[in-house]
Amino acid sequence: MGMLRQKIPQLTLEAASVVFAVLVALGVDEWREDRQNRDLAERALVAVAAEIEGNREELVSSLEANRALAESVVAASRDTVLPEEFSVNYEYSLLSTAAWETAQVTRATQFIPLERVQRLARLYNLQQLFESSQDAVMEFILGIGEVAETSPERIPRLLRPRLSNAVGMQDLLVTAYDTTLAAMEEEAR
Repeated sequence: MGMLRQKIPQLTLEAASVVFAVLVALGVDEWREDRQNRDLAERALVAVAAEIEGNREELVSSLEANRALAESVVAASRDTVLPEEFSVNYEYSLLSTAAWETAQVTRATQFIPLERVQRLARLYNLQQLFESSQDAVMEFILGIGEVAETSPERIPRLLRPRLSNAVGMQDLLVTAYDTTLAAMEEEAR
């Protein structure tokens, strides 16, 4: 019993050393995990910013042609007869969501400040609305044959609201891309 009393301080010191070592290891592990999560979030934001920039370029490259088409459709919709030179050449924009979806699937968004995630979610929702509006234009264009056979003069009047909506959404989305990219650039500093 006396020997046990002599070893208690030594055993207590060894136990405290083991507890301390475990706590240090846990702290290092948590630090490493936090660092990995921050890196994941940073890589995701860089990829999303590149995706937004690419989508913006895609939209801008077709915007003037689509605006010109909208103007010609408005002019043709005022006529009672379809002009012979009337054509519908809508420039469809293929926009990506891969980086945003990857950020969500990898759970990188959990490590991005909530305000940024909300801003990006709103942007991608707006992008989805634009895609729906341009799909409506394409759906009409693909089905134009039936209208062209029966009453071709109605084509501009039927196309006008769909096209106006798509071009307006396209303008709005370019502005939203610019605003989001500026905010992301500011936050990266």
